[in-house]
Amino acid sequence: MNTVPPETNVVYLALGARRVRAAAAHTARLAADGHRVTLARTDDPAWDSVAVAPAVDVLPVRSAEEARRLARAAAVTYAGDAEALAAVYGLDTRLEPAAEPGRRTGPADLAVVTPWYPSPDDPFAGAFVRGSTSAVRDRFERISVLHTQSWYYPPGRLRGQLLGVAAERQAVRCGNAVVSDEPEGEITRVAVPTPAGGDYLAYGDEQTVALRAALPTGRIEAPVVHAHTGIMAGVVAARLARPDARLVVTEHSTFLAKVFAQPGARRRYAEMLDRADALLCVSGSLRDQLADFFPGHTDKLHVVPNAIDFDAFAQRPEPPKAPDRWLYLGRLMEHKGVLTLVDAFTALAAEEPELTLTLVGSGPLAGTIDERAAAAGLTGRITVRPPVGPEEVTALLHEHDVLAHASRRETFGMTIVEALATGTPVLVALSEGPAETLAGLHESAGAVFEPTTDPAAIVAAYRQLKDRLARLDLPGARAALDARYGRVAVADQLLAAYSGGHEPGAPMAAPARRRIAGSPLPEATVRTARRVVRKLF
Repeated sequence: MNTVPPETNVVYLALGARRVRAAAAHTARLAADGHRVTLARTDDPAWDSVAVAPAVDVLPVRSAEEARRLARAAAVTYAGDAEALAAVYGLDTRLEPAAEPGRRTGPADLAVVTPWYPSPDDPFAGAFVRGSTSAVRDRFERISVLHTQSWYYPPGRLRGQLLGVAAERQAVRCGNAVVSDEPEGEITRVAVPTPAGGDYLAYGDEQTVALRAALPTGRIEAPVVHAHTGIMAGVVAARLARPDARLVVTEHSTFLAKVFAQPGARRRYAEMLDRADALLCVSGSLRDQLADFFPGHTDKLHVVPNAIDFDAFAQRPEPPKAPDRWLYLGRLMEHKGVLTLVDAFTALAAEEPELTLTLVGSGPLAGTIDERAAAAGLTGRITVRPPVGPEEVTALLHEHDVLAHASRRETFGMTIVEALATGTPVLVALSEGPAETLAGLHESAGAVFEPTTDPAAIVAAYRQLKDRLARLDLPGARAALDARYGRVAVADQLLAAYSGGHEPGAPMAAPARRRIAGSPLPEATVRTARRVVRKLF
């Protein structure tokens, strides 16, 4: 339920392009609760693929001044992205509908810190974090998930930093967190206005400042803290965990080389490792990579995979009769190999008229995929759909015949395991993570190929899959993967990592507390100069 009285005049401001799915979901919820809802938004192409509830009135907004006038006239205003927060700087606003708007984060026995978690904006993001948290849910009385959700804005120079400072202050002013209960524990979703562009030092700083402002004591009140991804949540947890807390960090990232190429990032990661008690890597290849970067910390590095709840994935009634309906689940990004996959499909389409390819996800290549499909005359056979929640993955897999996964860089390959949990065969590139995940299962699980940008390699693997589809041992592959990655097996490994006490390490300093009132200009000027210096040095 929502505490806003029914039939209230509600305005929801969505002035950027990065949180349109959240805006659609939140306004639909408000309308369903009986409110008169106006979605005030810009005319951006991002809305072309998002459905707004029929009961929601859509009002185009052309300027921040116009948005501010609407906010003043409304009974309740929600500012749903960084641009909206900046536009209503100093006014009374909310972030998203909540059953208990004033609720604060409580103390916990286990705190989980993560930049990714399923949410209305992206129901698939961070499903692996939810999986590991759910695996140990029965072992702790109180679990607190602290989701520092980046609300990205264009960084620019001074103009971008002015927007960022105003958005950050407004988020804190109106309560920058929403707390709710989910089956895996208490969820605190913290709005973190963040400059886009991959500045990982800035990411860690913004998330630290926002989470500290959201927590009642400014500290993570738990004796055990589990952070996901070192340069972001690991850094945040190292700064905000209690001095006596045991800190465990799981690294999932496929982009560590990119992170450490940035000045200062490797040093900051090392400081996080000094404070951490254990760093868990989701694959052996990732552990080896980190051991090369930080040879002095190899004693803290361990391999603990992602946890998969096999019981949550119903097996399909019968195996597919032909590998005709391809499904891709994940981000639409270059290193995921989605364009190579589309090109391979295109090469097969003429001789295989029954083939279809569905790509479920979001990312910068969505438009490019649509353009390639249209150019090849395959619109309707190649389709892009928005991300779905974990609870919808099983049905999607049952509706298709094969999971196609051409990523050239992957630390684990969670969707591969989920597909085989349902009895769906896979067509997979053997990058580092999937090579470990599918070790010993190549012949029983589907067909594999080396990571490539050559569509012909995928075409050849598909033909192998088609030839031996009837000979696959999908139940055997499922049983083997359950023994490796099932929630019981992984829960035992996580609990071992959580035990052992805490050896006091070097404390990690947090950024200075920031002002939350006054003109944003002085602080924006300092941030602009700092950003320039980082790029130069």
